Amino acid sequence: MFRQGADEAFHETWERFKMMLRKCPNHVFEYIAQLSFFHNGLRFDTKMLLDVAAGGTMIVVDVE
Repeated sequence: MFRQGADEAFHETWERFKMMLRKCPNHVFEYIAQLSFFHNGLRFDTKMLLDVAAGGTMIVVDVE
């Protein structure tokens, strides 16, 4: 399960998530699943900031 570290900044979390996906190039996760894994692994405070920046709940925003 993917989780943001207690003292990990958002950009560090995002880079670590992308690195994990690159390590397994044959994964079959669609973009919406990847977004869900990432979003669900964020700390509550980071998730709230991301949702505000997206103008709503990030998980329902179009991947593009």
